[in-house]
Amino acid sequence: MCPQPAGPGVGMNFGVVFAFILSLPLARMEGDPIPEDIYEILGGSSVHSISDLQRALQIDSVEQDSSSLNLNATQHPVALSRERRSLDALAAAETAVLAECKTREVVFEISRNMVDSTNANFVVWPPCVEVQRCSGCCNNRNVQCRPTQIRVRHVQVNKIEFVQRKPKFTKVVVPLEDHVQCRCEAVFRPPPRNIRPGPHEQRRLSPAFTTAAVSQRRRVRRPPAQKRKHKKYKHVNDKKVLKEILIA
Repeated sequence: MCPQPAGPGVGMNFGVVFAFILSLPLARMEGDPIPEDIYEILGGSSVHSISDLQRALQIDSVEQDSSSLNLNATQHPVALSRERRSLDALAAAETAVLAECKTREVVFEISRNMVDSTNANFVVWPPCVEVQRCSGCCNNRNVQCRPTQIRVRHVQVNKIEFVQRKPKFTKVVVPLEDHVQCRCEAVFRPPPRNIRPGPHEQRRLSPAFTTAAVSQRRRVRRPPAQKRKHKKYKHVNDKKVLKEILIA
């Protein structure tokens, strides 16, 4: 017996089910918009840990996604063991700690321009040093970690030149900047500048300039041919004679 082709109702039902399956992960990814006051709470300097955040939000406990933590005994053994390994990894992982806005040691490269800007045939030693610089998070997109106090200290480096294939060492003092204190400060963005049209564009757009140009063109127009003939025979005083000359 030959199989009967599926009717249009079966294909439509399968399409509806397929669209519903595709919409499931999208529905889980959607969430409510974050209120603006939450950003203000996160921007406070008193929030340093998850417990501080919990107190700032005035909640008793942190809700977790139970679907990823609960084990279902009716699942396949392979999937069950995979979830157990995920839970073991979650239990072994340490809690993330906020990187506060403070001074930290960073590596700073001493360029040759800092030692001698007029010469390039030398080597700097050491090529890099450690300095104190401000870094860290501020819990808010409108503020950045910036230094409020800077100290300048001087260090000695070796300028190594080669003269007749022999090294020559010279001590050079180089200033370095260390950040002493840091603070989360607001980011001030300059307002957008108004772009004004140039002088050529202003002339194009100016109606007075256009009117003046048209009037100037009218002034430059040459007189008719008859008037030029009259100017040509200005020495003829008799109108009758002039008329005969023009008719001829």
